[in-house]
Amino acid sequence: MDDHTVIGRVTAILEVVAGPHPCSLARLAAETGIPKPTVRRIANQLVAERILSRDAHGYRLGLRLIELGTAATTQLGTAEAAAPFVQELHERTRQIAWIAAFDEDALITLDTAYPHEHAPLVAATWQPRWAIGPAAVTAAGHLMLSLRPAEADRVLRAGLTRLTPHTVTSPRLLHGRLQRVADTGIAYECEETRLGWWCGAALVHAPTGTYVLGLISPVRAVPMTRGITHLQRAAERLQHELTSRPGRQTGPPTRASSPARRWTPHRSPS
Repeated sequence: MDDHTVIGRVTAILEVVAGPHPCSLARLAAETGIPKPTVRRIANQLVAERILSRDAHGYRLGLRLIELGTAATTQLGTAEAAAPFVQELHERTRQIAWIAAFDEDALITLDTAYPHEHAPLVAATWQPRWAIGPAAVTAAGHLMLSLRPAEADRVLRAGLTRLTPHTVTSPRLLHGRLQRVADTGIAYECEETRLGWWCGAALVHAPTGTYVLGLISPVRAVPMTRGITHLQRAAERLQHELTSRPGRQTGPPTRASSPARRWTPHRSPS
Protein backbone atom coordinates (compact mmCIF):
# COMPACT_ATOMS: atom_id res chain seq x y z
CA MET A 1 0.00 0.00 0.00
CA ASP A 2 3.02 2.31 0.38
CA ASP A 3 3.35 4.26 -2.89
CA HIS A 4 5.90 6.64 -1.29
CA THR A 5 3.69 9.71 -1.89
CA VAL A 6 2.25 11.81 0.92
CA ILE A 7 -1.35 11.49 -0.29
CA GLY A 8 -0.96 7.78 -0.94
CA ARG A 9 0.45 7.17 2.53
CA VAL A 10 -2.26 9.20 4.25
CA THR A 11 -4.92 7.30 2.31
CA ALA A 12 -3.35 3.95 3.21
CA ILE A 13 -3.28 4.86 6.89
CA LEU A 14 -6.91 6.00 6.89
CA GLU A 15 -8.06 2.80 5.16
CA VAL A 16 -6.36 0.63 7.77
CA VAL A 17 -7.67 2.70 10.70
CA ALA A 18 -11.19 2.51 9.25
CA GLY A 19 -11.57 -1.04 10.56
CA PRO A 20 -13.97 -1.85 13.42
CA HIS A 21 -11.31 -1.76 16.17
CA PRO A 22 -8.59 0.70 17.25
CA CYS A 23 -5.38 0.26 15.28
CA SER A 24 -1.95 0.06 16.91
CA LEU A 25 1.14 1.68 15.44
CA ALA A 26 2.70 -1.74 14.81
CA ARG A 27 -0.36 -2.87 12.85
CA LEU A 28 -0.40 0.36 10.86
CA ALA A 29 3.20 -0.18 9.81
CA ALA A 30 2.64 -3.86 9.01
CA GLU A 31 -0.51 -3.41 6.93
CA THR A 32 0.55 -0.28 5.03
CA GLY A 33 4.17 -1.28 4.49
CA ILE A 34 5.24 2.20 5.57
CA PRO A 35 8.28 2.35 7.91
CA LYS A 36 7.20 2.68 11.54
CA PRO A 37 8.88 6.10 12.16
CA THR A 38 7.13 7.51 9.08
CA VAL A 39 3.78 6.00 10.07
CA ARG A 40 4.13 7.49 13.55
CA ARG A 41 4.93 10.95 12.17
CA ILE A 42 2.04 10.97 9.66
CA ALA A 43 -0.47 9.47 12.10
CA ASN A 44 0.40 11.99 14.79
CA GLN A 45 0.01 14.84 12.29
CA LEU A 46 -3.43 13.47 11.42
CA VAL A 47 -4.28 13.38 15.14
CA ALA A 48 -3.26 17.04 15.43
CA GLU A 49 -5.65 17.84 12.57
CA ARG A 50 -8.47 15.79 14.23
CA ILE A 51 -8.57 13.48 11.21
CA LEU A 52 -7.47 10.68 13.54
CA SER A 53 -7.83 10.31 17.29
CA ARG A 54 -5.64 8.27 19.62
CA ASP A 55 -6.06 6.62 23.00
CA ALA A 56 -4.43 3.80 24.94
CA HIS A 57 -5.86 1.22 22.54
CA GLY A 58 -4.58 2.81 19.33
CA TYR A 59 -5.70 5.07 16.53
CA ARG A 60 -9.30 5.71 15.48
CA LEU A 61 -10.93 7.89 12.84
CA GLY A 62 -11.41 11.45 14.06
CA LEU A 63 -14.42 13.71 14.31
CA ARG A 64 -13.16 15.98 11.53
CA LEU A 65 -13.91 13.18 9.05
CA ILE A 66 -17.56 13.33 10.11
CA GLU A 67 -17.55 17.07 9.41
CA LEU A 68 -16.00 16.52 5.98
CA GLY A 69 -18.29 13.60 5.20
CA THR A 70 -21.37 15.64 6.10
CA ALA A 71 -20.12 18.47 3.90
CA ALA A 72 -19.56 16.03 1.04
CA THR A 73 -23.11 14.66 1.17
CA THR A 74 -24.44 18.21 1.30
CA GLN A 75 -22.40 19.21 -1.77
CA LEU A 76 -23.61 16.13 -3.63
CA GLY A 77 -27.16 17.25 -2.92
CA THR A 78 -28.25 13.87 -1.59
CA ALA A 79 -28.25 14.25 2.19
CA GLU A 80 -31.14 16.69 2.46
CA ALA A 81 -33.11 15.13 -0.40
CA ALA A 82 -32.63 11.46 0.47
CA ALA A 83 -33.06 11.51 4.26
CA PRO A 84 -36.87 11.94 4.21
CA PHE A 85 -37.25 9.03 1.76
CA VAL A 86 -35.06 6.74 3.86
CA GLN A 87 -36.99 7.71 6.98
CA GLU A 88 -40.36 7.25 5.27
CA LEU A 89 -39.38 3.82 3.93
CA HIS A 90 -38.37 2.82 7.44
CA GLU A 91 -41.60 4.16 8.95
CA ARG A 92 -43.77 2.37 6.38
CA THR A 93 -42.09 -0.98 6.99
CA ARG A 94 -40.55 -0.56 10.48
CA GLN A 95 -37.42 -2.21 9.08
CA ILE A 96 -33.87 -1.23 8.08
CA ALA A 97 -33.84 1.37 5.28
CA TRP A 98 -30.63 2.81 3.84
CA ILE A 99 -29.10 4.67 0.93
CA ALA A 100 -25.59 4.42 -0.51
CA ALA A 101 -23.62 6.01 -3.34
CA PHE A 102 -21.56 4.26 -6.00
CA ASP A 103 -17.85 5.03 -5.76
CA GLU A 104 -15.97 3.12 -8.50
CA ASP A 105 -15.78 -0.44 -7.08
CA ALA A 106 -17.68 0.14 -3.83
CA LEU A 107 -20.81 1.53 -2.19
CA ILE A 108 -20.53 4.29 0.40
CA THR A 109 -23.34 4.40 2.98
CA LEU A 110 -24.93 7.85 3.23
CA ASP A 111 -27.86 7.34 5.59
CA THR A 112 -29.60 4.56 7.55
CA ALA A 113 -32.83 4.30 9.55
CA TYR A 114 -33.80 1.28 11.64
CA PRO A 115 -35.94 0.27 14.63
CA HIS A 116 -34.52 -0.16 18.10
CA GLU A 117 -34.74 -3.96 17.99
CA HIS A 118 -32.46 -4.11 14.95
CA ALA A 119 -29.76 -1.88 16.47
CA PRO A 120 -27.54 -4.82 17.59
CA LEU A 121 -27.56 -6.30 14.07
CA VAL A 122 -26.75 -2.96 12.47
CA ALA A 123 -23.96 -2.29 14.95
CA ALA A 124 -22.43 -5.73 14.37
CA THR A 125 -22.65 -5.91 10.58
CA TRP A 126 -22.98 -2.42 9.09
CA GLN A 127 -20.04 -0.86 7.26
CA PRO A 128 -19.53 2.62 5.81
CA ARG A 129 -17.98 1.12 2.66
CA TRP A 130 -19.02 -2.05 0.84
CA ALA A 131 -16.47 -3.35 -1.69
CA ILE A 132 -17.92 -5.08 -4.74
CA GLY A 133 -16.18 -8.40 -4.08
CA PRO A 134 -17.41 -9.13 -0.53
CA ALA A 135 -20.83 -7.68 -1.38
CA ALA A 136 -21.26 -9.77 -4.55
CA VAL A 137 -23.84 -12.16 -3.06
CA THR A 138 -26.03 -9.36 -1.66
CA ALA A 139 -28.83 -7.48 -3.43
CA ALA A 140 -26.73 -4.32 -3.54
CA GLY A 141 -23.81 -6.34 -4.87
CA HIS A 142 -25.98 -7.65 -7.69
CA LEU A 143 -26.78 -4.07 -8.66
CA MET A 144 -23.08 -3.20 -8.70
CA LEU A 145 -22.20 -6.24 -10.81
CA SER A 146 -25.05 -5.56 -13.25
CA LEU A 147 -23.49 -2.18 -14.02
CA ARG A 148 -19.98 -3.61 -14.40
CA PRO A 149 -19.98 -6.83 -16.48
CA ALA A 150 -16.18 -6.99 -16.61
CA GLU A 151 -16.00 -6.81 -12.83
CA ALA A 152 -18.71 -9.48 -12.61
CA ASP A 153 -16.53 -11.83 -14.66
CA ARG A 154 -13.57 -11.23 -12.32
CA VAL A 155 -15.67 -11.84 -9.21
CA LEU A 156 -17.20 -15.02 -10.64
CA ARG A 157 -13.81 -16.39 -11.63
CA ALA A 158 -12.58 -15.81 -8.08
CA GLY A 159 -15.63 -17.65 -6.72
CA LEU A 160 -18.43 -16.52 -4.42
CA THR A 161 -18.66 -17.17 -0.69
CA ARG A 162 -21.64 -19.27 0.38
CA LEU A 163 -23.07 -17.51 3.43
CA THR A 164 -26.17 -19.70 3.86
CA PRO A 165 -27.51 -22.86 2.19
CA HIS A 166 -29.55 -20.55 -0.08
CA THR A 167 -26.68 -18.39 -1.39
CA VAL A 168 -26.50 -18.41 -5.20
CA THR A 169 -22.89 -19.16 -6.19
CA SER A 170 -23.44 -20.73 -9.62
CA PRO A 171 -22.01 -18.44 -12.37
CA ARG A 172 -24.77 -19.49 -14.77
CA LEU A 173 -27.56 -18.73 -12.31
CA LEU A 174 -25.98 -15.44 -11.30
CA HIS A 175 -25.56 -14.30 -14.91
CA GLY A 176 -29.30 -14.81 -15.42
CA ARG A 177 -30.05 -12.88 -12.27
CA LEU A 178 -27.80 -10.00 -13.31
CA GLN A 179 -29.63 -9.71 -16.63
CA ARG A 180 -32.92 -9.37 -14.76
CA VAL A 181 -31.41 -6.80 -12.40
CA ALA A 182 -30.03 -4.78 -15.34
CA ASP A 183 -33.47 -4.77 -16.97
CA THR A 184 -35.40 -3.68 -13.89
CA GLY A 185 -32.97 -1.76 -11.66
CA ILE A 186 -34.23 -3.84 -8.72
CA ALA A 187 -32.37 -6.63 -6.93
CA TYR A 188 -33.48 -8.82 -4.04
CA GLU A 189 -32.45 -11.94 -2.18
CA CYS A 190 -34.17 -14.03 0.48
CA GLU A 191 -32.10 -15.77 3.17
CA GLU A 192 -29.06 -15.82 0.88
CA THR A 193 -26.86 -13.68 3.13
CA ARG A 194 -28.58 -14.23 6.50
CA LEU A 195 -31.08 -16.91 7.46
CA GLY A 196 -34.50 -15.49 8.31
CA TRP A 197 -33.89 -12.20 6.47
CA TRP A 198 -34.47 -10.76 3.00
CA CYS A 199 -32.95 -7.71 1.37
CA GLY A 200 -33.92 -5.54 -1.58
CA ALA A 201 -32.05 -2.76 -3.38
CA ALA A 202 -33.07 -0.29 -6.10
CA LEU A 203 -31.00 1.91 -8.41
CA VAL A 204 -31.53 5.66 -8.21
CA HIS A 205 -29.99 7.76 -10.99
CA ALA A 206 -29.27 11.45 -10.41
CA PRO A 207 -27.13 14.21 -11.94
CA THR A 208 -24.69 13.88 -9.03
CA GLY A 209 -24.21 10.13 -9.42
CA THR A 210 -25.82 6.73 -9.04
CA TYR A 211 -27.27 5.66 -5.72
CA VAL A 212 -28.80 2.55 -4.18
CA LEU A 213 -31.84 2.65 -1.91
CA GLY A 214 -32.18 -0.50 0.17
CA LEU A 215 -34.49 -2.30 2.57
CA ILE A 216 -33.68 -5.21 4.92
CA SER A 217 -36.28 -7.14 6.90
CA PRO A 218 -36.88 -10.39 8.75
CA VAL A 219 -38.90 -12.75 6.56
CA ARG A 220 -41.64 -13.01 9.19
CA ALA A 221 -41.93 -9.26 9.73
CA VAL A 222 -42.69 -7.95 6.24
CA PRO A 223 -43.50 -10.08 3.16
CA MET A 224 -40.79 -9.52 0.58
CA THR A 225 -43.25 -8.69 -2.23
CA ARG A 226 -44.85 -5.93 -0.15
CA GLY A 227 -41.49 -4.59 0.99
CA ILE A 228 -40.11 -4.49 -2.56
CA THR A 229 -43.20 -2.57 -3.68
CA HIS A 230 -42.57 0.08 -1.01
CA LEU A 231 -38.89 0.15 -1.96
CA GLN A 232 -39.51 0.60 -5.67
CA ARG A 233 -42.01 3.41 -5.11
CA ALA A 234 -39.62 5.22 -2.78
CA ALA A 235 -36.76 4.86 -5.28
CA GLU A 236 -38.84 6.27 -8.12
CA ARG A 237 -39.94 9.24 -6.02
CA LEU A 238 -36.40 9.89 -4.81
CA GLN A 239 -35.05 9.78 -8.36
CA HIS A 240 -37.68 12.29 -9.44
CA GLU A 241 -36.73 14.53 -6.51
CA LEU A 242 -33.01 14.39 -7.29
CA THR A 243 -33.43 15.02 -11.02
CA SER A 244 -35.99 17.82 -10.77
CA ARG A 245 -34.51 19.96 -8.01
CA PRO A 246 -34.02 23.63 -8.99
CA GLY A 247 -30.57 24.36 -10.35
CA ARG A 248 -29.91 20.75 -11.28
CA GLN A 249 -29.44 19.48 -14.81
CA THR A 250 -32.00 17.01 -16.01
CA GLY A 251 -30.78 13.54 -15.11
CA PRO A 252 -31.37 10.17 -16.74
CA PRO A 253 -35.00 9.25 -17.47
CA THR A 254 -36.90 7.48 -14.75
CA ARG A 255 -37.04 3.70 -14.74
CA ALA A 256 -40.64 3.76 -15.99
CA SER A 257 -39.68 5.65 -19.16
CA SER A 258 -36.24 4.09 -19.69
CA PRO A 259 -35.79 1.42 -22.38
CA ALA A 260 -34.65 -1.95 -21.06
CA ARG A 261 -30.89 -2.26 -20.88
CA ARG A 262 -29.12 -5.40 -22.02
CA TRP A 263 -26.54 -6.77 -19.63
CA THR A 264 -23.79 -8.47 -21.62
CA PRO A 265 -21.13 -10.52 -19.83
CA HIS A 266 -17.60 -10.32 -21.18
CA ARG A 267 -17.38 -14.09 -21.20
CA SER A 268 -19.85 -16.94 -21.35
CA PRO A 269 -21.02 -18.34 -18.02
CA SER A 270 -19.73 -21.76 -17.11
